[in-house]
Parts: sequence; C-alpha cells; structure tokens
Amino acid sequence: MTCDRCYRPLHLGEHGLYKCPLAPRRAAAVRPDSIPGGLTIEHGLCDDNGEPVTYYSQSDIDRACEAKGMRRWSDYYSEDRTKPAREQMEWQRSGEAQRLMHQNREREREQQQRRQTGERRR
Repeated sequence: MTCDRCYRPLHLGEHGLYKCPLAPRRAAAVRPDSIPGGLTIEHGLCDDNGEPVTYYSQSDIDRACEAKGMRRWSDYYSEDRTKPAREQMEWQRSGEAQRLMHQNREREREQQQRRQTGERRR
C-alpha cells in the first residue's frame, strides 16, 4: 500500500496530515476536439472563393491547415510572446500615458507657434 499524500510505501515512516509531505499531483488536462457553436475563420483558412468558413472541431481546422500547407498560430506563438504588446496597449490607455501624450501635444503646439511668430518678425 502507498500513502495518498507522498506516494511512498506505508511501512516506511509516518504518514498522514502534518506527518509526510504532500507530493505534487499531475492534473488531468483534456482538450476537447469539438468547438461548441463553431469557430468562424475569416482569413487564411477560407474556402476557395474567399468566403469565411465555420469549423466545429479542432481536427477539422488541423485538416484544413494541412490541405492549405499552413500551420496554426499557436504552433508559432504563445501567450508569453504577446504579453509585452498587451502591457504596452494597457499602459497607453492609462491616465499616465494620456497625460504624457497631452503634454507632448502642447509642447509641439508651443514650438510650432514660436516658429511661426519668429518667421513673421523677420
């Protein structure tokens, strides 16, 4: 028999809550093949006329990619590669970014006005 917490034989040492370490467990991850409601792809995997196609399973998308000689976006990129762009976009929406953009616009207007008044004086 083995311990449910540490997966060691019960005859070796003490077992139970606060007596043996809790060994990490593997989570069961299942990616379903079906796509409820379907996924409409409007570019890349369109039909021959260029019309969008709705796919109802992951394997249909894989077959369409293979038929067109394409690969899925997720084969090349992962979320960690797109994170810097998301962070940049969030910062640009922030109050600090808006304030800095406003200051820069004002500074450009002032410089432009100074140039125009300097040209008029000559």
